Amino acid sequence: MRRKQIIQGLNNSQKVRVIVDGVGFYTTVQGATEMCFTEQRIAVWNALEVIGREKIEGFGGQTRVYDEKMNAKTISFQVNLV
Repeated sequence: MRRKQIIQGLNNSQKVRVIVDGVGFYTTVQGATEMCFTEQRIAVWNALEVIGREKIEGFGGQTRVYDEKMNAKTISFQVNLV
């Protein structure tokens, strides 16, 4: 059975290279949405949405997230289509 397209403009099986806080790995769009750390998954998901919407090959930057005690954490990320 076919699964619904997760990110508009990208196939679920599209291979991507993800670098989060200096740790890089290869996965698919579907695999990137199943990352274990919520903050990192949100940063990668937003990057994939920008890539799909803008029709570009890659996107990187930093984002700030807050935990339950309102402590700020900065996450550096880069996502490229392979």
